Amino acid sequence: MGEPSKEWVSELQSLAVTTSTEKAGLELQAAQVAQKLGIPFWPRDGKPLATIYEQAQCDWLLIREQHRWIIKGKGETFFFHPNMAKLRVKNLLQGQRDALIEAMAIRPGDQILDCTIGLGADAIVAQMAVGEKGVVVGIESNPLIAFIVAEGLRSGLGGFTPEVQDLMKRIAVYPGDHQRMLALLPKQSFDVVYFDPMFRAPNVHSSGLAGLRPWADMRPIAHTTIELARRVARRAVVIKERTVSKEWQRLQPERLLGSSYAPVQYGIWSAGGFSVR
Repeated sequence: MGEPSKEWVSELQSLAVTTSTEKAGLELQAAQVAQKLGIPFWPRDGKPLATIYEQAQCDWLLIREQHRWIIKGKGETFFFHPNMAKLRVKNLLQGQRDALIEAMAIRPGDQILDCTIGLGADAIVAQMAVGEKGVVVGIESNPLIAFIVAEGLRSGLGGFTPEVQDLMKRIAVYPGDHQRMLALLPKQSFDVVYFDPMFRAPNVHSSGLAGLRPWADMRPIAHTTIELARRVARRAVVIKERTVSKEWQRLQPERLLGSSYAPVQYGIWSAGGFSVR
């Protein structure tokens, strides 16, 4: 996937790169990323982060730690963590059902496109379901999130078994606008196209998403996007939303899967959207 795009970072008013310690290896990696992004690298030199913020005159820091990258602002921190994926993977290994897999009707060997990969929890579960012969590709509109999640998936963080870690490393993450990327993809190039748009109202029970919210793409899914996704899908397009969301009235899925008492439901559309010339 590479590093976050220089074009996007240039639009951010203040960002710098530093490290959590003064280890030469970490500083070299951080300096290389900073150079590629065209943003300043600030060696720690024993200074607290508050001093780095002041000297770099920035509001956000991209920090290389020993085993991960994090984005840290004054009051907000974002880093890769598997969220609920670990419990869901454990349940799958014990033979239990998963609502996402049922909604997408995933089969071993399937090719899945996750257009809103976020922290990657659903992508990890999908990769478990498609197995070694399947493919899961994720798109993330924010290149810094895409970079950190891709690094996290490759790092083996999260306490998963070696077998699950190997599957996680198969997930490909690309930065970009999913609508533009869908328009460029060949017709029927994935079995299922999936969306989990960032919930517009904060979920008090999901503190793991708090660090992601300032960086998330909060735009609702457009009808045009669904039609593009239907063109790319061989079987179905699936969108996850809160059960009480008014988005279901606006989007009008062909089918709605999930109990009215469940926290989320899955809207399902058949494949076969309009063609792109």
